[in-house]
Amino acid sequence: MDLESIFDVILRKHQKNNHLNSTDGSEILYKNFLQEDFVISSVSLVIICVGISIGIVGNILIIGGVTVYGRLRTTGNVFIVNLAVADLVVVTIVQPFNVIGIIIGPEFFHGKLEALCHMVATVCVMSCAGSMITLASVALNRYIFVCKNIKYQSIYSKKKIAVYIVFIWLLVSLIDLPNYLRWGGHTFDYKTMSCVFDRNFLPYTMFLSTLIYWIPLALVFYCYISIYLYVRRHRKAFRKQMNKCESINDDIILARQQQDIRMIRTFVLVVIIFILCWVPYFVLVLFDRDEKISKAVYAFSLGIGHCNSSVNSILYGATNRRFRKGYKMFVVNYCCMCFNKKTSKETDRKLWYVSKSSSIYDEDKPTTKSSSLPSQ
Repeated sequence: MDLESIFDVILRKHQKNNHLNSTDGSEILYKNFLQEDFVISSVSLVIICVGISIGIVGNILIIGGVTVYGRLRTTGNVFIVNLAVADLVVVTIVQPFNVIGIIIGPEFFHGKLEALCHMVATVCVMSCAGSMITLASVALNRYIFVCKNIKYQSIYSKKKIAVYIVFIWLLVSLIDLPNYLRWGGHTFDYKTMSCVFDRNFLPYTMFLSTLIYWIPLALVFYCYISIYLYVRRHRKAFRKQMNKCESINDDIILARQQQDIRMIRTFVLVVIIFILCWVPYFVLVLFDRDEKISKAVYAFSLGIGHCNSSVNSILYGATNRRFRKGYKMFVVNYCCMCFNKKTSKETDRKLWYVSKSSSIYDEDKPTTKSSSLPSQ
């Protein structure tokens, strides 16, 4: 496929804005950000490196916790694992190349490595789009679980959920496809010092932001507002169930209902943080058409957006007991015990028993219509 040179896109952009002093644009290609913008570059490096460190550990904890802890092994939490995978891609591929862009500059991607810049930009678009679409999928999953519980088992069977995950990644790959068909493009952005889509091409920028941000955001708002209204309408019935609770099974069901509500609150908080992290960047790329906003604002806004990939594990752990137990189980089972193989076997048996016995709370198991809040 014949791709437009990254450097040609850069030159055309700076010629249009009269930022070139030489005819060949060498001062653009060999720009050293650390020397020319030391403060901005240094702060960006610190933010990115901290984000990478937290993001790698945190997202591995999410994936590991869901894998080993029975109460987290639900079809709905497959989307959480998918979100962690998308975030892990950001912190292991996109952000490290952002570090290279800051330290070495666009010169690193010139020539034979231009294909690498295209690849990084594609991964950036796909992973960020995958994160937002997955968040919308989580919201839709919770909406059906709470408000349309009778249909939940048929809509979110184990086979269908695998199809949904494949569809998400197929969709985000198609979202970046226009950049390879000359409708838009990839470039090295001097304000964010990274390989991204060409935000100066307004039609694609509007297409991208609408498809991966505004539409999923509208779906998220609809789902969580609907859940709130549904729970509010059924709150009295829920309290009556608590007052009449006598059997152990009722205790388990009501405890599960309360945990489900707390989990939904956690997801809502994750969405709010995602919005706060990404709104500044999307507002910039849509409305700063003359690029009058300073480089510091651009670098900070994209850095904060990417750092969203590092905070979800903290939010899950801080607001949800299940995830804290899942993290602990994963660390003890697969990290700490590797230094003590004798006690590891005994611990494995205990953790397996706890994980197995805790699966009675699994949302994939049927609930009684008379007792479960979602089925009221």
